Amino acid sequence: MVKKNAGGGTNDKQKRDDKGKPKGNDGAKTVKDDKAPKGNDVNSKGGDIAKDGKGKKGKGKKPERPKPKTPKEFAMAFARWLWPVVVIVVVVFALRSTLIDWNDVPSGSMQPTIVVGDRIFVNKLSYDLKVPFSLWRIARWDHPKRGDIVIWLHPVEGDWMGKTRLVKRVIGLPGDTIELRDVSNDPATPGMSKLVINGKEMTYTPAKPPASTKGLFDPGISYQFYTEHLDGVEHLVAFVPPNTGRKNLATGQLEFPFQSTPVDLNKKPLPVTVNGQPLKDDWGNLRFAGVMRSFPKFKVPEGTYFLMGDNRDQSRDCRYFDSIGYSIPERNILGRSNRVVFSLGDNWMPRGSRFFHAMP
Repeated sequence: MVKKNAGGGTNDKQKRDDKGKPKGNDGAKTVKDDKAPKGNDVNSKGGDIAKDGKGKKGKGKKPERPKPKTPKEFAMAFARWLWPVVVIVVVVFALRSTLIDWNDVPSGSMQPTIVVGDRIFVNKLSYDLKVPFSLWRIARWDHPKRGDIVIWLHPVEGDWMGKTRLVKRVIGLPGDTIELRDVSNDPATPGMSKLVINGKEMTYTPAKPPASTKGLFDPGISYQFYTEHLDGVEHLVAFVPPNTGRKNLATGQLEFPFQSTPVDLNKKPLPVTVNGQPLKDDWGNLRFAGVMRSFPKFKVPEGTYFLMGDNRDQSRDCRYFDSIGYSIPERNILGRSNRVVFSLGDNWMPRGSRFFHAMP
């Protein structure tokens, strides 16, 4: 028999909560229903908060966009998807056009400094800031210097994709007098042509190609390499000895003989044909039919630059651009390069020795 106290509760089995207080009134136990809703009905349509099976609160599902059914709705859906892609592409190409870029080198006109397959870094802010996708200058803080490797757009040549982009070295500055002397028959300097700038003859010393270019030159051509001292800028140049050419290794015969073709750059414009043979191409520039190892004194017009390739006997440069007066307007210079970012050889195989290679 259980003895009750005056309040009607039990003395020996009275239930208490965590704080030691009795639960319920007059011995009646209270039962907490975990399934009972609090506040608004969780199943009501207007409720923003619902409980999942684990009793956790979560936000309601976002209403789904109705699927397009008509051609107009399909076009609108595609436009919504395409718009962010267009914005990203425009921003990326705008940055490449005005700030930094890289340029693929498809020819050997700058060998041994730059070889075919190199991807070179281009600093578009070296000299000025241009409006994206144009040659309009916003501001200018410097000018190209002698010895700089520059990327530029040909004012005349091009196709439906735009003007031809070229990579050359700055030789003549505005107002300079440039002369090229053929000393290729001198046994001490086989194949070489000497630059004379403002009456001062540049100096040359025999050299070897850099180790990173081993095996990258045409084995059928007997190149001669020299270090050209260009007013404080020392860099390698390549020449081909006179009366030689590309030797067919299978037959031993000479192909494409490198015969000197002197041209007077002061005679403008040159005739279209010589002895019935075409002298110029479709853009009015001289055809690359012979090696221009010499030309008399030529004064570079103000606001323009005279550019040449380091592979002197296999470079189509200002010596051949009769259509623009043999010099490049400064506004057509896009930027300066001084480093190879990476390089790909045959079958797109990377050339590790050319990665981040510095260019003088």
